[in-house]
Amino acid sequence: MRRWGIRKKVLVVTLVPTLLTTLMLGMFFTYSWVTNIESLLKDRGESLSRQLAAGSEYGLFTANRSLLNSLSKALLEEQDVRSITFFDREGNRLLHTGPVGSDTLTSDELSGEAATNFRLEHSTRFITPVFLQDLMIETMLAPEAGQPMSQPQAPMGWVAVEMSHIRTEKETYKALLISLLLVLAGVGLSLAVALRLSRAFTSPIFELNEAVAKFKEGMLDTRVHTEAGPEFEQLESGLNAMAAELSQAQAEMQQNIDQATEDLRETLETIEIQNIELDFARKEALEASRIKSEFLANMSHEIRTPLNGIIGFTELLLKSPLPRQQRDHLNTIRKSSEILLTIINDILDFSKIEAGKLILDRVPFQIRDTVEEVMTMLAPAAHTKNLDLVPLVYNDVPDGILGDPLRVKQVITNLLNNAIKFTQTGEVVLRASLEEESETADGSRVTLRISITDSGVGLSRAQQQSLFNAFSQADASTARQYGGTGLGLAISKRLVEEMGGKIGLESELGKGSTFWFTLTSDIAAGSDTIDPKDSLRGERVIYLEQQQTTGLAVEHLLRDWGMTVDRVNSPAALQERIEEAQKDQAGYALAIIGITRHLLNSSQYCGLVRNLEIERDCRTLLLTPTLETQDPPLSGLASGHITKPACRDTFYDELVLLVHGVSSAGRTSLVATTPVQPLPGGTAPRILAVDDNEANLKLIMTLLDDYQIEAVGASSGFEALSKSRGNPFDLVFMDLQMPGMDGVETTARLREMDPASHRTPIIALTAHTLADEQERLVQQGFDGYMPKPISSAQLVDIIREYTGYVCHGHTPVSEHYRVPEVRDTHLSIRPSARKMQQDCVSIEESIQLAAGKTDLAEELFSMLLEQMELDRDRVEELWDNNDLEGLLDCVHKLHGATRYCGVPELRAAANRLETALKRHAPDLEHHKAQLVSAMERLQIWSDQTDWQQLFREQRPETEEST
Repeated sequence: MRRWGIRKKVLVVTLVPTLLTTLMLGMFFTYSWVTNIESLLKDRGESLSRQLAAGSEYGLFTANRSLLNSLSKALLEEQDVRSITFFDREGNRLLHTGPVGSDTLTSDELSGEAATNFRLEHSTRFITPVFLQDLMIETMLAPEAGQPMSQPQAPMGWVAVEMSHIRTEKETYKALLISLLLVLAGVGLSLAVALRLSRAFTSPIFELNEAVAKFKEGMLDTRVHTEAGPEFEQLESGLNAMAAELSQAQAEMQQNIDQATEDLRETLETIEIQNIELDFARKEALEASRIKSEFLANMSHEIRTPLNGIIGFTELLLKSPLPRQQRDHLNTIRKSSEILLTIINDILDFSKIEAGKLILDRVPFQIRDTVEEVMTMLAPAAHTKNLDLVPLVYNDVPDGILGDPLRVKQVITNLLNNAIKFTQTGEVVLRASLEEESETADGSRVTLRISITDSGVGLSRAQQQSLFNAFSQADASTARQYGGTGLGLAISKRLVEEMGGKIGLESELGKGSTFWFTLTSDIAAGSDTIDPKDSLRGERVIYLEQQQTTGLAVEHLLRDWGMTVDRVNSPAALQERIEEAQKDQAGYALAIIGITRHLLNSSQYCGLVRNLEIERDCRTLLLTPTLETQDPPLSGLASGHITKPACRDTFYDELVLLVHGVSSAGRTSLVATTPVQPLPGGTAPRILAVDDNEANLKLIMTLLDDYQIEAVGASSGFEALSKSRGNPFDLVFMDLQMPGMDGVETTARLREMDPASHRTPIIALTAHTLADEQERLVQQGFDGYMPKPISSAQLVDIIREYTGYVCHGHTPVSEHYRVPEVRDTHLSIRPSARKMQQDCVSIEESIQLAAGKTDLAEELFSMLLEQMELDRDRVEELWDNNDLEGLLDCVHKLHGATRYCGVPELRAAANRLETALKRHAPDLEHHKAQLVSAMERLQIWSDQTDWQQLFREQRPETEEST
C-alpha cells in the first residue's frame, strides 16, 4: 500500500468497511427472513394437521368417507395445502384428496403415536395420529366405557397433510432480491461518497503536479490556485514564490550564458589553432616513430651482418686444431660477439614491445622441459662460480600447458641469468608450484608461480622501486662490474603482463633475493596422458650429496619414481652402508654420488668409486658440475656419469640402464623425424646461397662445404636467376636486402621458374626482427625464416627440415649450450650385486697356490688373464650355439686354471657352472651369467689395478718367510 496513490487509498478505506458491513447485514436479515418463512410454514402445517385429526375422529371411527371428503375439500382451500390423505388403523389409505402420487406412506412413517413431519423435494408432509376420545355415543352404548382407561390407546388412524413449498420459495427469492438490492444501493452510495472525497483530495494534487511539470518545461509564468483548503494554500504560495525566484534566476543565468558563449567562441578559435598545430606535431611524431623503426631495423641488419661473419668464422676456426693461446683468443672473440648480440636482441625486443608489435604464440608445451632447457643452458655459468643451480618443480604442476614457450623461456632465462650474475657463493634455486586451479567451459585453467631464489647481494628498498624500469639497474656501478643493458627485467615484466601474469620480487640487502612471476594458462589437451615411469619402482639406492638443495631435488625425483632412497653424508658412511646391506643379502641397486667442483680429482672419491665398482660390484652414478675440459678420472671409474642439474629423462634412462642393465623403453632418437621426403639415394642436396655481403656468403659456403654439400653462391638477385635457369636447386637461402633486385623480387621470379611438379624451398635470411616478419614473408612466397647471425646448428636443422638430408660431423662449440651426454644404449651394463661377493682377487692366495713363489704366481695370473679374454668370447659363442659339451670342456679348463690363482669369485662361478652342466641343472643360464660377470669383474680389476706392482710388493715378505 505504500506505493498506492491517494485516490486508491481513499477508495479502499471508504469502500471496504461499508461493503463488509452491508454484506453482513444483508446476510443476517436474509437468513432471518427465510428462517421465519420456513417456521411459519411448519407451524401452519402442524396446526392444520391437528385440526384435521380432531375433526376426522368420528369419520375415521365410522369410516364415513363422505364426511372425510368434505373435511379434506374444506381444508384444500387453505393456502399452501397440496394434498390430504386419511389412513386407517392398519395403515391403509381410506381417502386421498389432491395430486396423485403423494398418497403413499411407509410403515415406518405411520408407526409413531406422535405428530411427525417429513420434508420432500417440493413439499413437507405433516402426519398426525387420530385417537378415539370419550364420545357421548360410546357412553351411551357402553356405560362402562366412560370410565378412564388405565392404559394408552392405539391410534385408530392417521391424517397426512402435505404443504407445498412454492409460495415459501417465492418469498425466499423475494427476500434475497431485496437484500441484494439493498447491498448494491449501499455500495453505490459508498462509492459515490468515496469518489467525491478522493476527487476533493486528488484534484488539487493533480493541479499542483501539472504546475510543477510546467515549471520543469520552463513555463515559469505559471501560477497555481486550487482553492482546496488552507493546507493546499500554503503549498500553492510556496510554489508560486519558487516560480518567481526561478524566473528571476533564469533571466540572470541567460545573461551569464550569453557572456560565457562569447568567451567560449573566442576559446574555440584558440583551440582550433592549437589543434592544427597538434595535428602537425602528431604527423611529425608518427614520422619520427616510423623513422625510428626503420632505423632499428636497418641497424639490426647492419650490426648483425658483420656479427654473422665474426661468430660464424670464429666457430669454424674453433673446429680446427689451434694452439691453446689462439683458441683462448677465439673464445674471447666469440663470447664478446654473443654478448653484443644479446644486447642487440634486448634493445630490439624492448622496441618491439614499445611499438605494440609483440605477438604471443599459443601452443602446447612442456613446462618441465622448458625449465630444464634453461637450466642446461645456464649451468656452465653457475658451475664456473661454484654455485648450486637447482630446479624444483612440484608434483601438482601440470606438465602440458598452452602458451608461448619461447617467451616463457626468455623470462626464466633473464631472471636466472641475473641471479647467477649477482650471486658469488651459495645457490640459485628455481621453484615452480601450482597457485590456483579452476574449471572453465573449455577445460581446466591453472595459475603457476615460478620463483628464482638466490643467495646473492640482495637489494635495498630504494633499488627495488626502480628495478623494473627500462635502462635501469640497481646501481650504476653494476653496469661496469656485471655488464648488461638494464632491459632484462623491464622486458620480462612486459612479457609477463602480456601473458596475463604478475611479476615481483622479495629481497633484503645482503641476504639474497627472490624474483617471482605468475603464469595463467589453460591445460593442454592430452597432457594427462604422461608416460608412467614405473621401471624403477621398489628399487633401493643410496645417495651421497654435498649440496643440500641439489640432494633434495634429486631425492624428490627418485621418490617420485617409486624408489627407496637412503641418504648418507660422507664417503665412509656410504661404503659402510653398502657393505652392511650386502652382508644382509639386500644390497643396493645403485650408488649415486654427487660431488662438487673441487672434488672432481679427489683421491678419496676415486678410491671410493673403485672399491664400489670392483670390490663390491655395485654400480655407481656420478653427478658432477659442468666439465670444462676432459672428463675427470672419476668418470672413467664409474659406470654412469651425468652433469648437474639432472634432467628427468636423461637421469631416468641412465638409472634404468645401470639398475637393469638395459636401456629404457621410451628412449627416442636424437634426430627427429620429419615429413620431408629425402632425396633419392640419400645424396646431398644442391643449395643456392644468395647474399650481397661477401663475408656472409663466404660463411654460408664454408659451412655447407664442411658438411660436404654442393653449394652455389650468388651475390645478387640477377646472378641467382641466371644460375637457376635450367638447373633447379633443392634449397635456396635468400638475403632480403640487396641492391638492384631485392630478395622478395628475386623470390617471385624464382617462383615463376618453378615447374608445376616441384616447389623449391626458399629460406629468408634477414636481421629484421622488429616487425612480424614470418607471416609477411610467407605471404611473399618464402617457405622459412632464419635470422642472422647464422649458426651451424640452425643451418643443419633447416637443411634436414626442408630436404631430409642429415648433415654428419656437426658438433656445436658454444659453451652456452650443453648437450646432455647420451650413452650408447646398445652396450649392456651388469646390474649391481645385491649379495655379499667373494673377493675378486687375492694376491696372498695366489702366492700360496704357487708354493710361495711370487714370480710364478704373477706369471700364472698373467696367463689366466690372457686365456680368460678368449674363454669369455668362447663361452658366449658356445652358449649361443647350444653346444653344452663344448661349453663343459671350456669351463672345465677355466676351472682348472683358477685352481692355481687367487681368484675366489671366478673359481666358485666356474665350479658352479661345471657342476650344473654335468647334472643338466635347469638354471644353467643363471650360472653362465654369474661366470661371465665374474670374468668381467676380474677383467675390470686388472685394467684398473697395477697388479704387477702388488705382486712385487709381496716379494720381500715371501722371501723372508722362506
